[in-house]
Amino acid sequence: MGATESKLAFRKNVFQLYEARHLPTDNEAYWANFYKLPETAEDVFNLFAPKDIRRVRDTAPENLETLVTKSKTYQHHRLEKVLDRILTITALTAKPSKDDTRDVLNCIRILTRILPYIFEVEGGELERRLFWSVQGTSGGASAEPWGKVLALAVVKLLFYRGFTLPESVDGSSTGVQYIIWHHGVGASTSPPATREHINNRTETLRLLLTLLSRSMYCTPNDVLKFENGWALALVTQLEKKAVLSLLCSLLNTAAHYDPVGWGLLPYNHLIFADAQEQLVTLCLQTLTALLDVTVTQSESDVKVSEGDGKESAAGSAEALAFSNDEKKDPTINNQFRLYVGKLHRAQDLVLLMDGFCRILKNPLDSANTYLPGSTKRVNIHSEVLMLFWKLLEHNEKFAHHAVETDKILTVLASLIYFTLEARNDPAQIGLGRMCCFILHILSQDRSFGVQLNAAFDHSTVGPVSKSIPLFAAGCWGDFLFLAIYALITSPGRNPITTLQENFLVVMANVSPYIKSLTVTTSNKLLSLFSSFSNPAFLVANENNHKLVFYLLEVFNNLIQYQITGNTQLVYSIIRHKEKFRDLQSLTYEHALEELQRVRALKAQKAAKLKQAGIRGESDASIDTGRPSVAVSEGGSVDTGSQESLKESPAAGEPMTPLSEKARGKLPAGEPQRRDSASSVATTATATDPKSKFQPNQEWFNYWHAHLPLSVILTLTDALGPTIEQLCIDKGLNDDRQIVEYLKSGTLVGLLPVPHPIFVRRFHGGEAVRVWFASYLWVR
Repeated sequence: MGATESKLAFRKNVFQLYEARHLPTDNEAYWANFYKLPETAEDVFNLFAPKDIRRVRDTAPENLETLVTKSKTYQHHRLEKVLDRILTITALTAKPSKDDTRDVLNCIRILTRILPYIFEVEGGELERRLFWSVQGTSGGASAEPWGKVLALAVVKLLFYRGFTLPESVDGSSTGVQYIIWHHGVGASTSPPATREHINNRTETLRLLLTLLSRSMYCTPNDVLKFENGWALALVTQLEKKAVLSLLCSLLNTAAHYDPVGWGLLPYNHLIFADAQEQLVTLCLQTLTALLDVTVTQSESDVKVSEGDGKESAAGSAEALAFSNDEKKDPTINNQFRLYVGKLHRAQDLVLLMDGFCRILKNPLDSANTYLPGSTKRVNIHSEVLMLFWKLLEHNEKFAHHAVETDKILTVLASLIYFTLEARNDPAQIGLGRMCCFILHILSQDRSFGVQLNAAFDHSTVGPVSKSIPLFAAGCWGDFLFLAIYALITSPGRNPITTLQENFLVVMANVSPYIKSLTVTTSNKLLSLFSSFSNPAFLVANENNHKLVFYLLEVFNNLIQYQITGNTQLVYSIIRHKEKFRDLQSLTYEHALEELQRVRALKAQKAAKLKQAGIRGESDASIDTGRPSVAVSEGGSVDTGSQESLKESPAAGEPMTPLSEKARGKLPAGEPQRRDSASSVATTATATDPKSKFQPNQEWFNYWHAHLPLSVILTLTDALGPTIEQLCIDKGLNDDRQIVEYLKSGTLVGLLPVPHPIFVRRFHGGEAVRVWFASYLWVR
């Protein structure tokens, strides 16, 4: 549609759709122009404006129905509309002509453009009338709803010779053939593909994703019970060959994608266009959406056709790629979930893991170059992480393989990097939350904890190392713990603070397997403990005491299972033994007094700032300690956490605020004592007067009596006096000498019998499913 006249003619056709009611269905020249005039997707999307579609939908829905589904009659000369034109082309047995290719592409574009505005109609009455009322299809031979017919036809177009697949050399094979797009899972060879084939796959996948997106248009309360007919047709009604070919094609296309391309040539992305990027993005999104469809037995009587008995060229390879386990779970009616769960070959698992790591590492590599912008950053990491999560959830063999290979450390570095990026950006809180949940899932496996003992190399994480406390000669366990410390102690009120409890659960899960922590990590853990054991903090929120429980569990695991290599941590605990004694002897009255004192000081400070006409960050943090919302969406941890507040002294320390002159010398927005972790504790030391939670003696006594302090107190009682006497007798004033002494000793028979390792598993309940669906479609 390069000529101005043809564009004008298309616009006139669009205007006529809503200006005239009940347009005649036998006007061949008018209706055919919709799929014959446009030449590019931009023509359809620019000339068929949203306001035009809504106006046709609201004022002349019968014209919209005619355009999409109604053909005149099935006689010698049939006047085809958009949907019927697609069905006609998919039924061809001869090579499609250029006009056929143009027509089907424009039909795909029109449906992709129109369907979202049909879906958004409240109640879905227009969609049901157009697509889900049972009507006859070609020649009236079958009574299938148009929606199901369209969904299955779109999948056929993804494997159509001369459109999305190359033509056969001898011309003997035409029409629909289920050939996997790329070698890898289920295929040993790749059919040649031109740029035109890639573009056609991209546009067809976009329509398929549009069909799957129907659930996006219902309210969160209705997401789980909403029956998406398009998704049900795709995951339950496709024949087996179609399911396997589509699944393998999407997986292989994504797994083989190299975002760098000509990596040795800087700024190559500014010279060469990447036609694969959009296709890979759609492959990841479509496969994730298909795996996210949950089908109950009452919704669908699943009968997957085995096809016509003719195997494709990759048929035998497909059979080998998937386990032939006859024990089929009757609750898995989603055929894509079923076959993803059957992936088992080592080479396939390696391929997927390598592909995921290649894409996830790209943002780190692009930020760690000598020439800024020389390496292209491909922002499809969210899609990769969502698919990675789904594979962990539905394929046990892949989950075991992922944590047993050192590639999981690349995934860990990427998860931490994305979370650090998201901590100060409310728009990316969904990405940060997903990274946190994936970390929780990984931490459940012992192999992941063992992998964290590998030597850490700062060069492998690039920009991430700049955001965490500096440490030397440590392991990946140090990296994980210090990254969590950096996230928890981030200055200001950032969205990531709502995930503190989840991050501490990750630390608790992996702590029994960390053989050695550096002095930096040990000191930061004790700094966190000092903050979380602040008396005012403990009673400011109903769930703040859980943070202390998790930290104590981390200490107990390291002492009871890995004390030999963690003498630095033992020494740090001994140095801070009074903190543990104070926590043991803490009374409800003292905690309340400290809480009231902090609240009074903050109120006084707020009044002074208000009087001076200054509204700073401290003024905004007066309503502290409110339970955070939606940590419970993490599934396994269904309690709130505190929000981040500003500086306040720890228990028993005098309040020494900076003078006005000193505060004036601070940079704008710079919090006082930025390097101190005590800011974490004071983020919830003053309860919100409007909060419904009020601490009481019974609640305090219950959790205080269950504090797991016995192991630590036994350790400090045994070694504390010994270390003090050693320093006096030998005049030791070097920490390294004391650490060496601790290494040479033994605590066999002193500490109690190690408790069983307790793993807090991630349980994705309904709240997580709703959140995942919203993140998939709405982000």
